[in-house]
Amino acid sequence: MNKFNKRQISFGFGNKKYKLAVPETLSVQITEPGKVKKSDNIRETIKEALDFPIGSFPIEDMVKPGQRICIISDDITRMTPVREILEDLLPRLEKSGVAKEDITIVMALGSHRKMTDDEMIKKVGKNMFSSYKVVNSEFWDENYLTEVGKSQLGTPIKVFKTAIDADIRIGIGSIVPHGCMGWSGGAKILYPGITSEDIVSEFHVMQGLEKNVLFGMVECPVRLAVEEWTEKIGLHFIINTVLTEELELYKAVAGHFVKAHRAGVVFGKEAYGASVREQPDIAIVSSYPLNVDFWQCTKALYGAGSILADGGTIILIAPCSEGIGPHKDICKYIQMIDGEKALKEKIALGETGDELLAMAVGVSLGKMSNSCRICIVSDGLTKEEIKESGYELYGEKNLQESFEKVLTRYNNPKILIIPAGGETVPFMVK
Repeated sequence: MNKFNKRQISFGFGNKKYKLAVPETLSVQITEPGKVKKSDNIRETIKEALDFPIGSFPIEDMVKPGQRICIISDDITRMTPVREILEDLLPRLEKSGVAKEDITIVMALGSHRKMTDDEMIKKVGKNMFSSYKVVNSEFWDENYLTEVGKSQLGTPIKVFKTAIDADIRIGIGSIVPHGCMGWSGGAKILYPGITSEDIVSEFHVMQGLEKNVLFGMVECPVRLAVEEWTEKIGLHFIINTVLTEELELYKAVAGHFVKAHRAGVVFGKEAYGASVREQPDIAIVSSYPLNVDFWQCTKALYGAGSILADGGTIILIAPCSEGIGPHKDICKYIQMIDGEKALKEKIALGETGDELLAMAVGVSLGKMSNSCRICIVSDGLTKEEIKESGYELYGEKNLQESFEKVLTRYNNPKILIIPAGGETVPFMVK
């Protein structure tokens, strides 16, 4: 690349900043989420959402003395302002006669690791943690799960018993682009947020069996299936937020778990949608804000993969501070031949759990590998850990080296940079 005149391009989010020298002859576009303005008053924004719920009565009119209330919150991997929501929500419940001892706050883990007490305090606030029962959900110990039926694929649906035993279930989460459900939020906090690992696995199998990229899809087939079961189980009320690129509150919605969610997705598109004028051959994507582990960081591949030219390359910058993450075998399934068939066979045999979950996500990622190359730029992974994925691995200080190597494969490629790939929905402008 030395024979070309080069220009320095800087990009990044949070504490991570990157620089790249790019030949001046190449077309480069940096696409970012919509520049929405943070709320002027976070408490007023939350209060307004709770005062004027969508498709539902206000929560204080839905509860009564003696009822057991389960508040289901997303976990530490999400940046929802849960403490501020609880500071408005809990007084409403208590003014309606609900006793403190009848309120339980559950951290919805899905299949993530358990949160520590310090992490729960950070999430809900010290006063709330000491005044209310705050617990992690359980996804594998049968003693804490209750069966409520069977899924579309025949898997027993088991849900965290504490939530099922409650009279009213309230979900708190954020609406962001999601590789399996199109958009997070709404029903997802219950299903699979507090279900057994088998259902978490099947949830991702549904993604693995889909032909299309679901990232950013509103009426996503997986979401519709999830909402059908959530209706049967009962999620009585939600509070969902949409954040700015700096992870500050933009909008909040509350009310019915479908109607309020769809209204929130409208705000989500404003915050996370990003236009692309040319189909890229090379996409350089930061996983921000999903920086924790490989399991989370790879979600940033879907947006770029949905618009990349056939035969293109994605360079994913993924810090992976906690390494591969909870599902260590994911890489061996990315290059699996006939992965869909293998998924169906496992489901038919009733084989669920961690292996199926890792396989499902691996197969989904593998579909992108069939049409493009993927390079990972990370200081948190080793070549040994990801060798079975077929991905190339570079250290973060070698970003330039990875880019120059990829450039040699193309003649005058178009380049796209997505600085916040974990929460950016790129779309082509016609």
